[in-house]
Amino acid sequence: MPWGLRRAEARRFSGPAEQAADAVHAARLATYLSDLLEPYGAALAGDMGDGHSYGEMAAALLPAEPVDALVLAYDIPDIAPGRATATYLSHLCPGGPMAFAVSDQGRAGAHTALRLLLDYARGGTHERGLLIVAEQGSLPYDPGVPVEVPAAHCAVAVHLGPSTLEAAVPRIVRGAGLADVPGLLGDVGPATVVLGGHLAGVDVKADAVVLADPAQPMTGVWEALATVDGPVVLADYDPALRYLCISAFG
Repeated sequence: MPWGLRRAEARRFSGPAEQAADAVHAARLATYLSDLLEPYGAALAGDMGDGHSYGEMAAALLPAEPVDALVLAYDIPDIAPGRATATYLSHLCPGGPMAFAVSDQGRAGAHTALRLLLDYARGGTHERGLLIVAEQGSLPYDPGVPVEVPAAHCAVAVHLGPSTLEAAVPRIVRGAGLADVPGLLGDVGPATVVLGGHLAGVDVKADAVVLADPAQPMTGVWEALATVDGPVVLADYDPALRYLCISAFG
């Protein structure tokens, strides 16, 4: 059977992580980040106690069945930078999967992670894959570059393996403009197209179009994936990096 999408689950988390709510941890994190920011002439400018932990969020979405490979994709830094989160999740997840993280690619990180899982599955040893896309809504300093901070703490678990909804190789088109999107997407026919927040209003040829929550820059299209049945195309655009990201199932 082809390899692709089995199911997707999304969850939003209210309140801060346990670590973020701990005054001792918050004080240590403030010292750590202040030391990192000082050489750049920057300083903390926000509350250290309202962020969330990717380890906590992802752990709540781990399956009961074994997994061969797990990849965590994120953009906004974790509120718990001292934890090797992918290793922690491998320890918790049934099957003790090979696990690592993809970051520093904007919202393209999740599509890169999907491509890596597809490559591992083709090798024949990591058929049962788990992609976790996460973002937390606290960035207590100005990073000095344009950044969209999500409105909510959110994580999505995308379960992958033998499926009738076969995964196509994800595409990341560099240097794309919004005017290029319809041509690059083409006519997707009966598939549902999920458009990221910056693609709202783009004219696409599809039987159904779902608009992702624009307040969730990283998880928006993946959260919407959990609400769609049948063939689906995810299209997202990172305006800062000018990346058009396209992943398709079925």
